Amino acid sequence: MKVPFFRTAITGDEEQYVHQVLHDGNSFAEKNFISKCENWFAENHGLNNFFLTKSCTHSLELAALTLGIETGDEVIMPSFAFVACANSIALRGATCVFVDVEPNTMNIDAAKIEAAVTPKTKAILTINYSGVACDYTAIKNIAQKHQLFVIEDNAHGTGAKQGENSLGSFGDISTFSFDHLKNISCGQGGGIAINNEKLLENFFVHYEFGTNRRNFFKGKENRYEWKNLGSNFPLSELNAAMLFSQLENIAKINGRFVQLWNLYFEKLSVLQTQNNIRLPKLSTDSHHNAHCFFMKAKNEEERDALICFLTAKEVSAQFHYTPLHNSEFGLTAGRFNGNDEFTSTESKRLLRLPLFYNMTDAELNHVASNVLEFYEADNC
Repeated sequence: MKVPFFRTAITGDEEQYVHQVLHDGNSFAEKNFISKCENWFAENHGLNNFFLTKSCTHSLELAALTLGIETGDEVIMPSFAFVACANSIALRGATCVFVDVEPNTMNIDAAKIEAAVTPKTKAILTINYSGVACDYTAIKNIAQKHQLFVIEDNAHGTGAKQGENSLGSFGDISTFSFDHLKNISCGQGGGIAINNEKLLENFFVHYEFGTNRRNFFKGKENRYEWKNLGSNFPLSELNAAMLFSQLENIAKINGRFVQLWNLYFEKLSVLQTQNNIRLPKLSTDSHHNAHCFFMKAKNEEERDALICFLTAKEVSAQFHYTPLHNSEFGLTAGRFNGNDEFTSTESKRLLRLPLFYNMTDAELNHVASNVLEFYEADNC
């Protein structure tokens, strides 16, 4: 049985909406599905200032522009992160200050953040890794104490919650991803939530090519002009049509991800009991969306051996981020604050198993049974 790492979720309704856009001459101009998607986030997640973008990378770069991050500023973030997080800061000429993760979730360790704050610190950038919330109570207290902004990278967490609050609502600015590897996808797309309304005016300038377009058409300004840096950030109507279908089915999609995640956890728990592997440990108030299932081998060599073993069984398993702080460009774009206790060692142990909406129980059983076989055969 061949099991790919991921298949993009298709619910069956996408084609109808895409067909509607292609055969409605006004849809591209009126942006009906873009409005439907943005209204969905307002109605279902309480994000009243949510806007679609072409990618989460665009959203992160837009966040840095909106906050006025510039040369001389510093932004605290985890080193275990997608490179787009650091690029968004480095592109503005600012310094990335990397701190350690906590090993249970691989999220930024909130207890390590305050020691990294300097007079140059402008913001804290967090990542809800695998759809699990960071410790936002502690993070927001630190941000408030030192008058810092919070950028919440919620690329993994659409539909997840911490307590009663949706992920994507904790940052002054929060970003989303809807690319082909996410639970909720439109092939390629992103979103941005401006949760701090004081930032809205500045956001609109950058979001709309650096112009005063919005205020001009509202009659607030009598001259349309270039005001600041900006770009072509908004998502296309065609992508939005696919996305809206997925949002309408989010309970079904995320529900299946969680069901499969729980099956993995149940089947592989025996290996944790035997002290062969480590599995994620979630807080009681974390309602994740099971974006990915990861386990940790004892070391890098064992993880790589397991990847090779699974590949031979036609199972596609993958490692994830490599630390940014000791990468070639990371050495010049930032610095690591404090001790690298877990970031490097834990990232080398981490392995992600196949997980996707249309995965069958038989496919999951095949993956899990081969992981068990690897350890039973004493390949480690």
